Amino acid sequence: MACAVYVPPFDHPDIWDGNATLIDEAAAQSQAMQTPFDVVICSVGGGGLMSGVLQGLHRNGLAQVPLIAVETEGAASLHGAIRAGQLIALPAITSIATTLGATCVAQQAFDWTRRHTVHSITVSDAQAVEACLEFADDMRVLVEPACGAALAVAYRHLPVLAQFEQPLIVVCGGIGTDLAKLAAWKTQFGL
Repeated sequence: MACAVYVPPFDHPDIWDGNATLIDEAAAQSQAMQTPFDVVICSVGGGGLMSGVLQGLHRNGLAQVPLIAVETEGAASLHGAIRAGQLIALPAITSIATTLGATCVAQQAFDWTRRHTVHSITVSDAQAVEACLEFADDMRVLVEPACGAALAVAYRHLPVLAQFEQPLIVVCGGIGTDLAKLAAWKTQFGL
């Protein structure tokens, strides 16, 4: 008899283990090319990607590498939790970055902020969309605003990045966008 198992989209060790493999790969490539990264930038929704990235850093002997955790305003449950010193629930997701749409970040992600250097920042939807557009021009790849949030740190040269020389930016998530959506957001934000 078959048994169904529910695995939450971000709050489960299997998700974190899977996401940690991207750091395994990045660490191996970095070592082979002798170009170590000194910070990792990733978008945060429910915290599954963040938890995996941090798990990967620790298991690869990179516990000293800080993380810049980026959320859009209106979907910033991690940022709110850090400011409150405890998990909080957002009343609603008001950002267009709906794949960052977790009203409460995973406990594991919040716990990481207490045992690893995590710089939590927020960007506007307009900044995230502008980064998506720039990335599409530069790399010819479409990503959604959830990913654009992380890219905005580099494209906008945000102050949090000033102290680092070799950032590793986690680029993911393109299924939630297309040319028509990007064009509509470009018009919406007057970009």
